[in-house]
Amino acid sequence: MDERLAKTIAAIRESGADWGLFTTPDGVAYALDHISGVETGPSPFAGGPSLGIVGVNGETGLLVTNLEAGTGSWADLVVTYTGFSFKEPTDIFANYVSEARVLLQRLKVGGKIAVEHHALPASILPLLEGNAIVPVEPAFRRQRAIKTRTEIGLLREAALTASEGQKAFLSTTRAGMSELDVFAAVRLAMETRAGERLPVTGDLISGRGRTSQFMGWPGKRILEKGDPLICDLAPRVAGYWGDSCASAMIGQPSSGFKKLFSAARTALDLAIETIRPGLGIDTLDQSLQASITRHGYSYAHHSGHSIGTSVHEWPRLVAYERETLREDMVIMVEPTALDPDIGGVRLEYMLRVTSTGCEVLTDFEHRPGIPAR
Repeated sequence: MDERLAKTIAAIRESGADWGLFTTPDGVAYALDHISGVETGPSPFAGGPSLGIVGVNGETGLLVTNLEAGTGSWADLVVTYTGFSFKEPTDIFANYVSEARVLLQRLKVGGKIAVEHHALPASILPLLEGNAIVPVEPAFRRQRAIKTRTEIGLLREAALTASEGQKAFLSTTRAGMSELDVFAAVRLAMETRAGERLPVTGDLISGRGRTSQFMGWPGKRILEKGDPLICDLAPRVAGYWGDSCASAMIGQPSSGFKKLFSAARTALDLAIETIRPGLGIDTLDQSLQASITRHGYSYAHHSGHSIGTSVHEWPRLVAYERETLREDMVIMVEPTALDPDIGGVRLEYMLRVTSTGCEVLTDFEHRPGIPAR
């Protein structure tokens, strides 16, 4: 049994349930190793989300559309329904509900059922009548916070894939390109490493105004010498997300930008030096905020987050979080510095908490300038 399935069962037991029902793409990926397409949103040929079922005695089932028949998972029982049809009309929604009922009946699901409340479709609720329903999220997120050896390997590859994108960003960006031109080169580098099309999220923004806002997709804006840029890349590789963020200025960085960059880099180095098991996440966040503040800049962003089959997982690195860091957590640390007259800088690495400190999984170097060409 894969460790992730064992940890899923532990979460169901901790929730006081007999069965777990999973309906988020990241939850199904974690519990049953079924990787759903996510980049284009819900499929028009799906009557509902992929449905994963796990019993405390190791029973596993999966419901997917006929388009996903034969896709990978470790579910013992896979049921498909007609979502894609062109020879005759079909009721996709009714097909989904009907086969969900079949799956529940064949597995003999009953008793107390733990569900992902925030993502449970209304169509499934009538099928669960007569059973006690409890939330699985609190226990599930705690189990997922500590990564298995397999997960660390997958996250390492995802981190290195994101790094390829950042290397392309720092090496190919030049004045006269559009933001979209840069993103095309960045995406090509990541997908070339992976050997396939990848779902990607993040930010690629340029100019004083846009980088002061910190977030946004690339557009038609033409880059100029002296522009600050933020490139935040999160590709999903084999079901696991990588992440990273680089910031640089085209040409010789101005003295003001160098100070912004130094503030963010100092905070990132502080995190790398101090992260260890037992460190309070609120303490870490407060120390990073204080470091940025000492340099005279505002802090308009969280300090980071955990990562796995979801790009943002619990715990987040925020001042109100009372969880402590534990060995084999994998976290993104992304301190930011903002000056509306100059722009913004966000620098991010993926870190694995080790028994004595942390390991940097990312392998590109932050630098403040992109040589003008």
